[in-house]
Amino acid sequence: MYEVAPLLDDPIHNLKTIRDLYRWAVTEMENANLSYGHGSPTSTEDASFLICRALKLPFERFDMFLDAALTHNELVRLVHLIDRRVHDKTPTAYLLKEAWLTGHRFYIDERALIPRSYIAELLEEDLAPWVADPEAVGSVLDLCTGSGCLAILAKGCFPHAAVTGSDISADALEVAKINRRDYDLDDELELVQGDLYENLQGRKFDVIISNPPYVTTRSMDALPEEYRHEPSLALAAGEDGMDVVERIVSEAADHLTEDGILIVEVGDGLEAVESLFPDLPITWLSVSGGDDQVFLAHAKDLREYFRN
Repeated sequence: MYEVAPLLDDPIHNLKTIRDLYRWAVTEMENANLSYGHGSPTSTEDASFLICRALKLPFERFDMFLDAALTHNELVRLVHLIDRRVHDKTPTAYLLKEAWLTGHRFYIDERALIPRSYIAELLEEDLAPWVADPEAVGSVLDLCTGSGCLAILAKGCFPHAAVTGSDISADALEVAKINRRDYDLDDELELVQGDLYENLQGRKFDVIISNPPYVTTRSMDALPEEYRHEPSLALAAGEDGMDVVERIVSEAADHLTEDGILIVEVGDGLEAVESLFPDLPITWLSVSGGDDQVFLAHAKDLREYFRN
């Protein structure tokens, strides 16, 4: 049985239905100055997602269940979860051990970054027009794979590709293994522990994707509490946020096939990227967050740039 903070005793006695609990949860969240950067953009969506998925209900049909009565045990558990969301500022994805990205469910816990990446949007479109024929892609590398979410999405896009996910964190790779198993990809998705390309010497890929750490030191100091539940190794990237990105880009040519492409997410790091590689031909890709979040570079341009 969960222990519920005294402050939350009243809900146990006064809330009866999902509608009651939902209304109360939204009020609690609104009063708590929470951050909503991990999947649900508002208190209403965060509360509905938490309640639905804790009850194993389909969140796209939330309205159907609003007037359903809650058992005492369900209510106690839900109040406990909401208490942790509000007072500990634990992200809902960690509370539920579940995150969704472009309609795909992934297991997640505090060992890995909560799945979120604009690259997922690009994979929904099979990286068109940059990849002409998805079935012709023979190999894909997901650097800083974390939970393995992008590697798994890439496997769905490129059915004939050998997909590899690489991460420096052994803990994160344990999470990726759970997701690999859940998607029945144990024999098709390779997971490698190493510092970027460290254990991939001599190997080349048609596509390299990466959502690496890119948070600046200053931004790390100002992160909302929710982000402090995530491993700092997956976020922090030095004074300008480019510590990892610089290495990914500068070494990519050695690991790309002749016509390969590199796609990297950098948050608000456009100026830092262009300052770091002033004459490198790169293309900024359009995603829902804007035209300055994700860039693409071609193998031939990377080889020429770093040859000089």
